[in-house]
Amino acid sequence: MSDSSWDGKSETSETRETFAKAFDRSADPLAEYSESFFDLPDPFEYFIESALKTRENITRDVTIRGYRRTYEQWRDHMSSTGRHPACPSPDHVSAFIRWRRDVNGNSRRTILGKLNRLSQAYEFWQADGAFPHPSDYNPFTLARDTTDLGEDPDKTLHDLSLDELQEVFSDIQNVKRRAIIGLQLKLGARAGEVCNMQLQDVHLEHAELQTQYPELGTHPSLGDHENVVYIPHDRDGNKSSNPRLLPVDEELRWLLTRYLLIRASVDEPWLFLSDRYSKLSPKVVNREWKEEFHPEYAETDGRKPVTSHFGRHWFSSYWRLTVGMGREHVQYMRGDRVAPLDSFPDAIDDYLHPNYSYVEPEYRDAVFSLNLRMQY
Repeated sequence: MSDSSWDGKSETSETRETFAKAFDRSADPLAEYSESFFDLPDPFEYFIESALKTRENITRDVTIRGYRRTYEQWRDHMSSTGRHPACPSPDHVSAFIRWRRDVNGNSRRTILGKLNRLSQAYEFWQADGAFPHPSDYNPFTLARDTTDLGEDPDKTLHDLSLDELQEVFSDIQNVKRRAIIGLQLKLGARAGEVCNMQLQDVHLEHAELQTQYPELGTHPSLGDHENVVYIPHDRDGNKSSNPRLLPVDEELRWLLTRYLLIRASVDEPWLFLSDRYSKLSPKVVNREWKEEFHPEYAETDGRKPVTSHFGRHWFSSYWRLTVGMGREHVQYMRGDRVAPLDSFPDAIDDYLHPNYSYVEPEYRDAVFSLNLRMQY
């Protein structure tokens, strides 16, 4: 449900009613049909199946999911009004705009995209004689033209809330893609580091996996730690200044386990394999992100596209700004160069493990959830 429920008529809507009354028109012509719609199939899904999927330029499942996400957000908002989502007034739409603008921080361009997807369904109903929507009345375009849609700031990364991130992530069906994106979000790893990750670098508590992959979790730098990942600094393609050990929480352990159980049994050391059973490239990792986050979070005039770099950005912001983890510990988890604390020895192996022992308890206690339905 939206955080900003419909708050009644605005001064503009009262003026509209004055005009409508003068000319014996209805300012809210869909109100009388709302109750009837509650007993019918979902008209938004009808639009998707009857019209959207037949368009030549709509070929990717991710595009359909973008429409469905918008429609679900709209249903969520309308649930607080008592009105069926297919029968809004301009005031309902204006409240939706304010919710996306002020509560969710959506840019003008993002809001326009959502209104466009909603209006496409509405215009389809207008053209279909089975629906009661007047051909000369569209509350989405009326609200768009009379409501402040916000600004498009200087180009920055998309600012997804945890709820929005969970929403997109829950739609990912590809097992390998979910594991890659989940790992980057949970660990802040770069695309190159994901490509370079080897089976020996990852320890997971799972008896069947240990039998299937004898080399799993055998890197000396893991020490005696369990459910942990080692990311070296000196592997070709890794850009970090320092190596790091990072905890694997229960959700990431489940994601990696599911992937490894179906991973091809080939003699390759890499954790993630391409479709040709070879090492991934950063370009492929970025493509996995785009498959799920575009076009909803593609590049706009004001926003950079969501790609694999977004995971590292979101990870850093979460731990530093949301959790308030100490700066040097966030730097350690990112692999940045850190001036060691006085209690940390200089030797690289000693430096690695004391830092991990400082970070692990706070990480496991405060790590965010992707709301996975885990079942081993």
